[in-house]
Amino acid sequence: MVFAVQLTPIHLDHVPALLRFERSNADYFEQFVPPRPLKMLTDKGMLDAVNALCEEAQSGQGAYFVVLEQDEVIARLNLTYDGERADIGYRVGEGHVGKGLATQMVQHALDKLKDDGFDVVTAHALSSNPGSVRVLEKCGFGVSRVDQDGGQAFGFEGDVVHFEQVLLVDQN
Repeated sequence: MVFAVQLTPIHLDHVPALLRFERSNADYFEQFVPPRPLKMLTDKGMLDAVNALCEEAQSGQGAYFVVLEQDEVIARLNLTYDGERADIGYRVGEGHVGKGLATQMVQHALDKLKDDGFDVVTAHALSSNPGSVRVLEKCGFGVSRVDQDGGQAFGFEGDVVHFEQVLLVDQN
């Protein structure tokens, strides 16, 4: 399958664009996820955060990507690994929501995880974020658990919906 979206591994060169992305979309993201620590939204804080992600990627603990339009970050995707399981998370900038970008990113990540031999992928979203729930369902995730009113622990309305997908390797 050909994807219009290209997942680019996160790199130190992306720090300024990531900082602009996180700052300019902070109010939008905070509707669905807790705010980034203020320290992370500084030049040094973002540099430290990206350094940590690069180190995790090098050590095999995860893989972290950005989606670029010219040199600007318009979305990001995180994969964290636990044995043969991976957890997926993503953010799409407000100006790019509703264009299929999240679905393409998640599908691309699922194909990568399958190629890399992962067995199970998990994700979670607030029930009050129907866009993310829809993306995960569209990409073949099923609900594995629902934490009733779980959003309250993070300052949000709604349940925390946990998703899971078993990756089947082609036998051909």
